[in-house]
Amino acid sequence: MEKIGLIGKFKILARPTGSPKWGHAVRAIILMILAGLIAHFLGFDKGIGVIMFVTLLASIIIDISLPIRKVAILAILGLFMTVLAFLSAYLALSSLEIFIFFTVVWAFFTTSLYIFGATEGSLGFTFFLIYFVAVLMVNTGSTPVEWCIYSVLPYLVVSILFIPKIWLEKKRISEMVTVGFNPQSSIQSVFLTLKVLSGVSLKSNYYDIFKLGSYLKGLRAYSDLIASRIPSKSKECFNNFLAVADKSSLEVSNNFKSNGDMVDLKEMEDSLLEVESCFSGNNNVIFELSQGITDILNKSNKLLSGTSKKDVKKIETSKISFKEVLEANFNINNIYIRHTIRFTLAMTIALVLVYFNHERSVIWVTMGILIILKPDITSTVNNLISRVGVNLFAIIIAIILSFIFPHYVLIFLAFIMLFFFRAFFPGYMALSIMAITVFIVLVWPTGTVFENAIARLVDISIGGIIAFIFAYVILPSRVTVNLPDQLIKTIKANINCANQVLAISKNYDSNIVKCFKMYIGEDNNLEAGIKKLEDTFEDINDDLELYNGLMILNRKVAADLTAASAILSKDPEKLQQDNDIHVNKLKDILHKFEVSLNGDIGQLKLNPDVFKMDHSYDTQNSELEQLLNWIAADIQLIIKGMEIAVETGALSRYTKLD
Repeated sequence: MEKIGLIGKFKILARPTGSPKWGHAVRAIILMILAGLIAHFLGFDKGIGVIMFVTLLASIIIDISLPIRKVAILAILGLFMTVLAFLSAYLALSSLEIFIFFTVVWAFFTTSLYIFGATEGSLGFTFFLIYFVAVLMVNTGSTPVEWCIYSVLPYLVVSILFIPKIWLEKKRISEMVTVGFNPQSSIQSVFLTLKVLSGVSLKSNYYDIFKLGSYLKGLRAYSDLIASRIPSKSKECFNNFLAVADKSSLEVSNNFKSNGDMVDLKEMEDSLLEVESCFSGNNNVIFELSQGITDILNKSNKLLSGTSKKDVKKIETSKISFKEVLEANFNINNIYIRHTIRFTLAMTIALVLVYFNHERSVIWVTMGILIILKPDITSTVNNLISRVGVNLFAIIIAIILSFIFPHYVLIFLAFIMLFFFRAFFPGYMALSIMAITVFIVLVWPTGTVFENAIARLVDISIGGIIAFIFAYVILPSRVTVNLPDQLIKTIKANINCANQVLAISKNYDSNIVKCFKMYIGEDNNLEAGIKKLEDTFEDINDDLELYNGLMILNRKVAADLTAASAILSKDPEKLQQDNDIHVNKLKDILHKFEVSLNGDIGQLKLNPDVFKMDHSYDTQNSELEQLLNWIAADIQLIIKGMEIAVETGALSRYTKLD
């Protein structure tokens, strides 16, 4: 276990998080050209640059792979924030005091969205980026009405993208609801899909296939944990079964998406008999897991018959309110709030300099601060090294191109770089940053390309150094994190929530809100700690995957608990209606787990009977009954993951992450 070196820091930035989006890039460039031509035809030549930039941004928003209703909401929100950003920038031209006020408001409230999660934080950063560009572009040469037109026109052009989205909506939803049947997916991908689909109306067969797939993914994750801890001879038999199960689940998924017929699961049944023969009498857990997986696939297969009901259902998830999240996280102890204060101060000072002097070096220094400043010192240093390094490569490329091609060709190559920026964003951030840097150097020259490139590298380095100084001096977040302890705190907070949900009392709602606030705060700190682990060490993939998996499982449990509490707050009697066996089982698991966590964590062991996985999913069961089953199953997954963390030593490492 070694700390990440210089090359490792580049690998972090270069690590892909998705595939290149060539189709998205083609559409974005075509729409930018179309928007520019329309602007020219309408006589808005002064705003063509703004219109083309906003078109690129709008295409990124509308091309997000979400249900169309949610994309429409994002598009409307993006339009509103874009208009607001350009109007704010225009009004800020009237005086320095008004400029500072708007900058503080935009920087603080957009960056603070990180307390709601990484997705919300990224959206907030995008909104601030709009304001940043508005500050650079807005001038008194156009009226406020014209700036509004420059903001609205691109969204009207990009709304063309809704046509193929409407056409492909059914296919997109079918891919989402079958995520649990994809052997390459993870519990994290299922959880993210759960959040995406929450509140979306689905046909009952779509709803049921998603629920079945979610449960199947839980059983498969548990199977992998078990398989990694059994003797090699037995492991071969079990792994053969799991391979057949993966093949069958993929066939079920493909047939569901293509409206195909039922799948022949005879090979699956034969493989189950082999497992029964291999483990008969000496490992009930493995046989029960195999039986559970087989049952889930059989029930899923029946949905392909076309005889299921066609009524509409909605997936319900967390009911935690905006106010509750604020109360849990909006304090100086939260690492993201401390970052928000630093970021606001740094960007306000930098943009005030831009306000007085629009010279390119000042703008690039400000851009350096914008892209390098991170929530803690370690991440800021890593970002400084990796981003400056990536920009160095980009500038070398720009210089080489300038020696090879004449100036008029460089403009054409610059727009090719813009195409690559969109194609690699956000899956290949290093390549995306390189592309946009080459684009800016080629289309925004001061002197020769060589002089411009070197000046830009110096400027962004200065911005990075300033970002480091702010991270180190202003409310420094170089706190020592005890990651195992933080993980245990988060699990205990979740157990406390579960106990409150199962204990109907006079102050039920207020008790639930209180315990979930505590959980949200602990989960926020756990996420920051895991990110620090990722940025600190190399060759720790197994430990990192284990910690990430446990965090996601905790979030999945929390989501199901809030959904269960929403049902019970309306009708407390439901807890006693045919649910006693599920309630008692869950209480037993929670009690034994809590006792173990309060004792010697190095001796974390439970009675094997607790691990009997309930695979009784039935589309006729009540929502509450299924929630209780899933919570119990996920708690068991967390327990097994914790046991493996003890066995591998993951819970004895990372106690002092700086």
